Amino acid sequence: MAPASQVRLHLLALISTVIPSCAMAATVAPGTGPTSPNTQLAPFTAPVAPPATTWSNGLSTLLHFDAESVGIVGGSGGRRAISVGAFQAGLTLDTRRAGWWSGGQFDVMAMGLRNDGNLQATTGDAQLPSNLWAPNFLRIYQLSYRQTVGAGFVQGGIMDVNNSFDVTEVAGHLHNASFGIAPTLTGNADIATFPSPGLGLLGGLDLGDGLSAQAGVWQGDPPGLSGALRRGALLLGEIDKTWNRGRGNATTLKLGLWHQHQTDVPTAAGVYAIAEQSWRDAQHRRWSAFLQAGNAPEASSPVSAYLGAGVRARGLNAFRPADVLTVGLARARLRQLRAETVLEVVYSMKIAGHVYLQPDFQRIAHPGGGPGMQTVAGLRIHIER
Repeated sequence: MAPASQVRLHLLALISTVIPSCAMAATVAPGTGPTSPNTQLAPFTAPVAPPATTWSNGLSTLLHFDAESVGIVGGSGGRRAISVGAFQAGLTLDTRRAGWWSGGQFDVMAMGLRNDGNLQATTGDAQLPSNLWAPNFLRIYQLSYRQTVGAGFVQGGIMDVNNSFDVTEVAGHLHNASFGIAPTLTGNADIATFPSPGLGLLGGLDLGDGLSAQAGVWQGDPPGLSGALRRGALLLGEIDKTWNRGRGNATTLKLGLWHQHQTDVPTAAGVYAIAEQSWRDAQHRRWSAFLQAGNAPEASSPVSAYLGAGVRARGLNAFRPADVLTVGLARARLRQLRAETVLEVVYSMKIAGHVYLQPDFQRIAHPGGGPGMQTVAGLRIHIER
């Protein structure tokens, strides 16, 4: 059977077996959303992070389910489709709406994932073709409290670094993991991000006129919590600036730096930058573009530099205004190896009220820093409530 047919069959089989188990899990641990309107879930596979369902007494719930099948259809690597299913379910409590005190928010989220193979071993790519794939797990993914005081906030608990730092919202539809948090972070340091969140504390301040700053510290070797900070820590700082010109025209710049020290592991450090631009054309179609960059100068860092860029178009088809086309290009420079380059195209189709289908195509040059080319195809379904 052709690899493309295997992708479709694997996805259908996975949906039929995983959806019932995810529904049972959601009944036991109903769902949370992100800690602010701009915070992404991890992994950020939803076409748009929707508002949570709000109930009485300040409670709101959120439930997401994703299933995909992805495999190599040309070039180097094993010819096997890998299927993944994941759910996120959580609960948010707004203390003001609950009648307690102003500015407080509790979040708890459970996440579970199941796959039928090792995508990393199958492809050998440094930039994993799927931001959904991970070893099987079921855990409390977020358990945190956030307090807003005036123009500032502080938040602590079990959290994902990429919920707050190095977030490129325009790249949210792309499936390759590099378009999320930069590989100069994930490839060089054991940080608290998908699939292993960790203990963290962060604070931020709105400085006015679209300028904000934030800083945080996380444990250096998630997900184990016992003696976490004694075994190392990750420090991050980021400053953001947004120019909002109205009518859908906005520009955002983000600059960040990070440093990780961990017992018996070489120190890792680096910087990153993100630029995002959104606008509407004469036909009122919504366009966005992004540029990402990262650098890790330490000689012990396997990924020394990263550059990513892309364009997103929403409403190209007047009869399907919710559909989104995104094209991305990512290049990771690997020390003592060839740079790996990824070209990705993904189309998100809204096929029902809360159901999205996302066919994905990736062309990878020098996979894993080696010779040759690789072609990857995938199909993902996203369901939200």
